[in-house]
Amino acid sequence: MFIPRYLLRQLYVKGSLENVDLNGDGVPDGVRFKLRNTLGGGTVRGRLRAKVDDQEVPPDKIWIEFKGWKLRASEAADKSFYVAVGDEITITLELGRGLEPGEHKVELELDTQELGPVGFDFTDVVT
Repeated sequence: MFIPRYLLRQLYVKGSLENVDLNGDGVPDGVRFKLRNTLGGGTVRGRLRAKVDDQEVPPDKIWIEFKGWKLRASEAADKSFYVAVGDEITITLELGRGLEPGEHKVELELDTQELGPVGFDFTDVVT
């Protein structure tokens, strides 16, 4: 079954894209955003790829937070987890910098047990 990208974009929580200071030095060095499952339950299998403004983010620089646990995408490669409707996932990308104010494009690709690989993108503003 194919799910159009425009429907998958609804997973992104609009307005959640923000710069974050990951090392506590007062300077943003990454971004964080939220996904909320509004479509239907499914099993996410390990692999998660991300790009910000057409630049690939390495899997060891992608953090996934879900139901109290936090791990890097590179560590999640052999794991799977069920995401029910209403569940929220927080994704943090270590970029070595924050994003400039303005609109940015984020692309995501992940594997699901039910549908295989799915991907979508979204744009949002960092203030």
